[in-house]
Amino acid sequence: MDFTFPEYPEPTPLDAQRSWTATFDSHDQRNDDVYYMVTIHEAGREVARFMVHIFPYWAGDDWRGQEFVDRMRKELGKVAATGKTNTSYTGGMSRPDR
Repeated sequence: MDFTFPEYPEPTPLDAQRSWTATFDSHDQRNDDVYYMVTIHEAGREVARFMVHIFPYWAGDDWRGQEFVDRMRKELGKVAATGKTNTSYTGGMSRPDR
């Protein structure tokens, strides 16, 4: 399957002051776990950054459709709204570009 994980570079509102963006970090193919780096923005500046784990149980075998992109955005948004990570995995968080 030719596939690139979606990224969400455009700020998605959480409330009147805060928004989130997300970049793909990694995919554990054995477990189908997907990891994204979520950044919280407030008043136009970055205020938090943390790893988010998503298990795409809803996706079936083909993740290429718009439904997958939209559902991943929804699931990432749920965790972003909490303002904290949902995993102990840190992935590339220690990389200078993260």
